Amino acid sequence: MRHGATLWGQENRFAGWGDSPLSEAGIVEAEVAANTLTKADLSFDVSYTSELLRARQTLDTLAKILPSSGSDIRIDWRLNERHYGSLQGETRAAMIEKHGNQQVVKWRRSYTALPPSLEQDDPRWREQLQRFSHLKPVDQPATESMAIAAERVAPVWHRRIVPDLKCGKQVLVVAHTSSIRGLARAIEGLNDKASENFRIATAVPMVYALDDDLSVVSKTDLKSGMAGGIRYWLNQLKPRGLGWV
Repeated sequence: MRHGATLWGQENRFAGWGDSPLSEAGIVEAEVAANTLTKADLSFDVSYTSELLRARQTLDTLAKILPSSGSDIRIDWRLNERHYGSLQGETRAAMIEKHGNQQVVKWRRSYTALPPSLEQDDPRWREQLQRFSHLKPVDQPATESMAIAAERVAPVWHRRIVPDLKCGKQVLVVAHTSSIRGLARAIEGLNDKASENFRIATAVPMVYALDDDLSVVSKTDLKSGMAGGIRYWLNQLKPRGLGWV
């Protein structure tokens, strides 16, 4: 599940590794998602999330309604969102004005495009190093493409989640678009184009049923209520050629 809506999202800002909290709407989305998972009779033995506040707040909100989701929480920095480089914290409108719509669309939508890097003297880079001081600087990106983010996420699937699943555990992941894209790529064997086109709406759970070989038996989006359905379809239908949506 992707985290709920954020304050930076309301302001149409690039987030990446920036630590925007959930908005009030995002907290409500997470509560609705928890009720949806409860109605679907789903419970979890272990939950994974990223080190970013918006994902952890979403999981904390889930755990208040769906206690099993908070019973064994594992935080992994590799599930962080794709790093958007020097675009982080900037509004999409400002970046379109500075770089042009076509370039912003390429940075956002191309599987291999790299946004401009954060420079070492940038206050945002220094803040990141301080916030993630427990991580080696070499592990901290200054920018990432979708492809690089997916490579970062892959070991979480192969080395952590797969062993849990093979032990019969039910696993919940609360993360971000690009980190979930990386998991979907590993789970479904997506190629670059399919990975590039991957989308997931805020707080709409995506449920995989897997067989004993961890091949996909079914994949279901749990859209609950009108608001969840609208978010899902807006996310699926938003035009790819516009950098501000």
